[in-house]
Amino acid sequence: MKIDIILPYKEVFSSTKASAVSLTVKNSSEFSIYKKQINVYGQFTDSPFKNVKFIGIKTNKFLHLGNNNSVYLNYIKKRESITKRIVEFHNRPYVFNKAIQLEKKYPITLHFHNDPKTMRGSKTVDERKNIAENAEAVYFVSHYIKNCFIDGLDKDYNNLHIIPNAIQRNLKQKPNKNKEVLFVGRLVEEKGCHLYVNAIKSIVKKYPEWKFRIIGTERAGQKSLTSSYAKNLITDFESLGKNTEYLGFVSNTEVTNILKKTSILIVPSIWQEPFALTALEGVCNGAAVIASKVGGMQEMLEDVGMLVNDIDAIKLEKSILSLLENENLLNDYHNKSWINYKYNQKDIVKIQDEVRTKIFNKYNY
Repeated sequence: MKIDIILPYKEVFSSTKASAVSLTVKNSSEFSIYKKQINVYGQFTDSPFKNVKFIGIKTNKFLHLGNNNSVYLNYIKKRESITKRIVEFHNRPYVFNKAIQLEKKYPITLHFHNDPKTMRGSKTVDERKNIAENAEAVYFVSHYIKNCFIDGLDKDYNNLHIIPNAIQRNLKQKPNKNKEVLFVGRLVEEKGCHLYVNAIKSIVKKYPEWKFRIIGTERAGQKSLTSSYAKNLITDFESLGKNTEYLGFVSNTEVTNILKKTSILIVPSIWQEPFALTALEGVCNGAAVIASKVGGMQEMLEDVGMLVNDIDAIKLEKSILSLLENENLLNDYHNKSWINYKYNQKDIVKIQDEVRTKIFNKYNY
């Protein structure tokens, strides 16, 4: 029996270009009891993650009316010819809708990493009802995303499951921290990096012994900035002082190594973050996390990080200063991150594996 995971086309299953969905699939697959049965399918890459079986697919968006359709239709051609499998889709409800018409004999599941009400194929109540009634399981990265899905549904469904993003903490003891403040993320307006830059304009000069950093580009793997937003942002940032540093895009492995030493992580999103893997990475590595009180971040950072309601540059500046000016408070948030961490991958994947086992048993696999 097999578990075939279908990634969205934009996801690159590679350590050098992976974004949130790819990282989540890779992390969970490594710790799954079904690791040997898992095949991941997605956009072709020359350097896929090595510890999970990946089958790259070259697409023809014109022939198949879109790259995501092409990933799925070519997957059907390339997959192993067995009769016992679960097909798991991530974040493309309209492709899932196509699959439930074509895959009559296989159980199919769908993972939502974003608000279903904004996604093609699940925007309407009727579309979401159709998904709930035809999927063996529907997974959500947070209660917030699940609540978006069930909004307007007139009945309860027992096949809806919360599977939060997770990272296995490999550190054996709380790391020592340097005097570093960091933003990590895509340099697009909704991620709020401009709030961070505006918030630290006077702080940079007041605290020259602290280093202020930005990691990120507009999209994963990008080598140079292209948008006026990103270019102007980094120009403004680098003009603030010698204790600022822009690192561009770096791999997830490098980000993890940097976060081990980072004292304060800033996650100032101005949209409803579904879960925010970046914030989780900060907590996993014992950083003090200052974040917007939005979406799924409220669930993750409650009693752990510093949540800012209706965030703006002034509120963010005050929050950063509160930690720089009070070493005891800063250490308190370091301790909260370290002691209260509850998203180890080996624990979280057990929830999904239990659902998978029930599906296998239902189909007598």
